[in-house]
Amino acid sequence: MNAAVTVQTRVEDYLAERRRLGSHLHSTGSALKSFARYADGLDLSTPLTAEVMAAWARQAKTNSDDPMTWARRLKQLRPFARWLQQFDPDTEVPDSTVFGRIGWRPAPHIFTEQEIGDLLAAARRLEPDLRGATYEALFGVLAATGLRVCEAVHLRQADVDLHSGLLTVRQTKFGKSRYVPLHPSTTEALRKYQGLRNLYLTAKDDTPFFVGTRGRRLGCELSLRQVDRIFQRLRERLGWINRGSHAAIRVHDLRHHADSRIMPIRATGKRLVALWRGFELA
Repeated sequence: MNAAVTVQTRVEDYLAERRRLGSHLHSTGSALKSFARYADGLDLSTPLTAEVMAAWARQAKTNSDDPMTWARRLKQLRPFARWLQQFDPDTEVPDSTVFGRIGWRPAPHIFTEQEIGDLLAAARRLEPDLRGATYEALFGVLAATGLRVCEAVHLRQADVDLHSGLLTVRQTKFGKSRYVPLHPSTTEALRKYQGLRNLYLTAKDDTPFFVGTRGRRLGCELSLRQVDRIFQRLRERLGWINRGSHAAIRVHDLRHHADSRIMPIRATGKRLVALWRGFELA
């Protein structure tokens, strides 16, 4: 490594360049900064080697002795190492098989129609009424549209066009925005939720569409931690059998329901039933 330029400087330059191109790199950024501190602490006078990178990968914060964990950490360094070669051509890019190939992606829990219906009914019974309506609508939209949880909670009033039946999802995982069409029945369900919500607050364009309901949180954006906590509570109450490969059924698994069945959400009285993207099950 060029002694005049630290690894930390190179990492900052790399992250700045990638972020200008639209990448967020939250997790990767933290990992690269950790590696930079480690490498600079070694006071290297030679280009970075795969051995140095592998040694850092073994030092997981969790003190894991799982080669799979090491492999994932090492994988985060490979794009940076390739980028760094333009400045230090002798920089080594670690092979993806140093610790063995990263295994299969854990399978999500695929919800049945009954489980979705039971979840929405359980959410609706949460108190006070606005809280129940918020989580019923939120979980229903996740199952109906395939949105990520963070995308749903970040929706603002201006992003939900109930006249055209269209969601605008801004700055997604890959730094782009996209439109998500809604089935008319989904639109109607969200319109009913919006009507109830507006009895409690005056919504502006930048008001979160799904809002917190308690005390100072009234009208504020839901936190991912809170959404996960509510989902865990309802999951335990419903006693589902986990059919996925993760340790437990996750709220994130709801988005895979839209991919597995052609199903957006329909309002039947107060109940939300699955439908999706303009197609209705026979």
